Amino acid sequence: MSGPPPGSGACCAPRSQGTTSLTVGDVTVGMVGLETVFRQLTAMGRRPEEASDAELVGMARASNWIPHKPAVEAEYGSALRGAYRAYVARQEGSRDRSTG
Repeated sequence: MSGPPPGSGACCAPRSQGTTSLTVGDVTVGMVGLETVFRQLTAMGRRPEEASDAELVGMARASNWIPHKPAVEAEYGSALRGAYRAYVARQEGSRDRSTG
């Protein structure tokens, strides 16, 4: 099973200079450090469905400004979960192609 190459825009716009474009609600925002966040979550053995919105937002907030408003945090949580799910799928697809 093949998928789009990393950074192709499958979950978000292609990365540019370490910035990932992410659609949060009806707005596209640029976020930095998401690949690092996703690598950390993967290293901790956290699947996308296991990571809480608070955990995703908290880790992303370390390098990005995210308003401290529950409705906004919920939108970021949902968007980050989708991006993390796509990241895990790409990693698993890449691993399957290298061993298959």
